Amino acid sequence: MTTRISGLSSGMDIDTMVKNLMSAHRAPLDSLNQKKTQLEWKKTDYTTMYTKLRDFRNKTFDFKLSGSLSPMKASSTNEAVATASATGDAATVSHALEVAALAKGASVTTSALGSAADKTSLATQLAGAAGALPADPATTFTVNINGTDITVDKTKSIYEFVSAVNKADVGVKAAYDATLDRVFFNSTTTGASAKIDFSANAAGSDGYNFLKNGLKLADDGAKITAGATGQNAAFKLDGVALEQTANNFTIAGVSYSLKAEGTTTVGIATDIDKTVENVKNFIKEYNSVLEAVNSEVKETRYKDYLPLTSDQRADMSEDDIKLWEEKAKSGMLRNDSILSSLVSGMRNNFTDRITGVAGTYNSAAAIGITTGDYSENGKLYLDEAKLKKALQVDPDAVSQIFGASGDTTSEDGIANRLYDTLKTAMDKIDAKAGVVRGSADTQSTMYKELKDYNTRIDTLTDRLADLEDRYYTQFDAMETALNQLNSQASWLQQQMGTSS
Repeated sequence: MTTRISGLSSGMDIDTMVKNLMSAHRAPLDSLNQKKTQLEWKKTDYTTMYTKLRDFRNKTFDFKLSGSLSPMKASSTNEAVATASATGDAATVSHALEVAALAKGASVTTSALGSAADKTSLATQLAGAAGALPADPATTFTVNINGTDITVDKTKSIYEFVSAVNKADVGVKAAYDATLDRVFFNSTTTGASAKIDFSANAAGSDGYNFLKNGLKLADDGAKITAGATGQNAAFKLDGVALEQTANNFTIAGVSYSLKAEGTTTVGIATDIDKTVENVKNFIKEYNSVLEAVNSEVKETRYKDYLPLTSDQRADMSEDDIKLWEEKAKSGMLRNDSILSSLVSGMRNNFTDRITGVAGTYNSAAAIGITTGDYSENGKLYLDEAKLKKALQVDPDAVSQIFGASGDTTSEDGIANRLYDTLKTAMDKIDAKAGVVRGSADTQSTMYKELKDYNTRIDTLTDRLADLEDRYYTQFDAMETALNQLNSQASWLQQQMGTSS
């Protein structure tokens, strides 16, 4: 490192002179940094676009599902007995339903405890219940519910006992009602497998005595030894006797909710209004993504607005810097070949006929979906009346046109084509910008370009540092020489003055 001396001898501003001399030499370095910055901006724009395409591709996948392409609706002739809803997998038939019994959970309710007014603890609350709690000095014991021991602390309140039961995760929910002075035990599930079982508490044990004498679960009704069990829902569906553990269940694409014993008929039909709504929403999403892609492809590029250097930034206000960079960042993906090809592909996905579908409804246009004029770059429009008419004639029209799957692209439905078209564009973007691996990317085209820029910038920076050192070395040598001359001149003047 060169030792830098200020221009005391020459009276020159050496730092400014070196800076001015280096200015021209730094221009190539500034250019490299600007190109690197532009590449980073472009990479960011690619990442943003990739995210938009990925999100829309996920929605395209969801749209391919039968629930979107062929939504069904269900109606019950007696909703007091049962209500129903249907998925796209349901067949358009009517189902006869006869409910014989509803699913129920297990429940046990204690008698009134006869609690004392002081409910600070179980000991104070159950003070009048002989044999309810173990004698002092014991403060804790266990009670078994559904095969699990739960610790009971007689110095804690009955609410804390209830909380301990609920936290034990034994399939039982407990509650204490102070007004009724009763404890309620209910299973957390319904069906024959639901149970509340106290039988593991041996007669005469602390747990048994607490249940019998404290909670008043007198065993004359077999509440302790037998506990309680739930029951399954029993019904006939289209004449077939069936059972379910809950009152809400799904069979063959139809979700039933049993309400009471009795009979009803559940009818299944195509939900045309829902289908139209789904298509409208999908087209809205499509147009939104298409507009985002077209905006990038057509965004104005201001070639005279390059990324600002540090010196340029120092001379500008924050507002001016913001305005400048808005234009400098504009058009990074203008006329991008990947995005331009994507727009063309998306348009063709909708305009090309589906060769694997026979009959009248084998294209988007046949059901009322068309593109605008050429200047709108593939924007879609929907004729709802035409779509509804098509669905009335052929309820599977949308499902066939969007969801068809064939051996070739021409046989595929629009959703399948679009799904593949988006994937192709995303793969190309990833290969170019390394979006998927993010900071771990070492293979993309842009990574290699940025790596090359960094290498060239580092090399040039080192060269400029060497050149700057040489300039300072030269000026330092000049300063040293001048200093010597000044010293000699001073000595001569002293000699001349002595001679005089």
